[in-house]
Amino acid sequence: MPLWIQSAVGMILGLGLSFAMIRWVAPLGWMDLPDLTRKHHGHAVARTGGLALWLGLILLQIAGKVPFQLQPLDWVAIHGMAMLGLVDDRINLSARSKAPVGLSIAVLLALHPTMLLSKTLDHVPFLDMHLPTHPAVIFPLLTLWFWAIPQAYNLIDGINGLSLGFAALLLAVLGWNLGIQSALLWGGLVAVLALNYPKARHFLGDCGALMLGTLFAILAVQAFALSYPSLMLWVFAYPIVDVSLVVGIRYWHARPLGLGDRNHLHFWMIEQVGQRSWAATPLLLGLAGLPMLRATIFPGHTLISTLGVLALVLVALKAFKDRAQSPAEDEKQKVLVHREVPLLVRQGMKESPSGSYPEL
Repeated sequence: MPLWIQSAVGMILGLGLSFAMIRWVAPLGWMDLPDLTRKHHGHAVARTGGLALWLGLILLQIAGKVPFQLQPLDWVAIHGMAMLGLVDDRINLSARSKAPVGLSIAVLLALHPTMLLSKTLDHVPFLDMHLPTHPAVIFPLLTLWFWAIPQAYNLIDGINGLSLGFAALLLAVLGWNLGIQSALLWGGLVAVLALNYPKARHFLGDCGALMLGTLFAILAVQAFALSYPSLMLWVFAYPIVDVSLVVGIRYWHARPLGLGDRNHLHFWMIEQVGQRSWAATPLLLGLAGLPMLRATIFPGHTLISTLGVLALVLVALKAFKDRAQSPAEDEKQKVLVHREVPLLVRQGMKESPSGSYPEL
């Protein structure tokens, strides 16, 4: 079947599932409701985009059309994180209750690649070093990777189109490196994105963000762990820099690391573009896409990706400077986005529901 037909089928499936979820599932409690403390959109919006993607992935798996070669534990992790996010979207789980699930899944995911690496290679090149593949070294690093990337991906899901656009970029780069065609899934992503940007008919929700974050973390290990694991950092440079920025700002203002705020790059960018808030998403996706070129054979990819990382870091430093100079009192009066980070919520901290999106 030609790729364009596969993409069209994926889009039709994605649109059909999305409209069905908006029409029949969202009213059952999967709605993102505006309030005076943390939401910017002016009306209730379905939080079912991720559910539509999850159901589409299940249908592809049943039909045997998933192009990825995944282990049974990989599928358990992907579906487990999707279910965790779905429940969180419905009843707003606390970060402390989600942490054991995410960490357990990360440990399970780290087992197979740890054994594979330790049996196949003595060391791998990583950041101009020879990283030994002994399980005592590799297993903790892979566990950290499989825990952190889904959380970081979830944290960039803060404005319309950003996380879904980033998913499309990841799918293209990782698919090319793995030598697979994922037109059906790519078409589904585009369909869900079309209903999320520039004006949102639905949000991705934690179900979609945690599921996609887990899937892409697995595919990145498959693509790069045995050859150039440093490329994993280049491909995920945007969420890594964004999380580093937020952690740095919270340290600067002596605030709890686990409690969400509006210090992410996407919120800072919206402030910079003013009335043209729709422009924040393509600008950020451009910054996110340039470092990914390191994992391609695009002409000049080494120079362009290096300049891309430099631009991303400079933008983050400018955002840090702006936020660091803001008086703490002014920051406290800004609308908070309560997107907690599991394992980073201190004892006794008030835990609030996760997920919020400004209207574009």
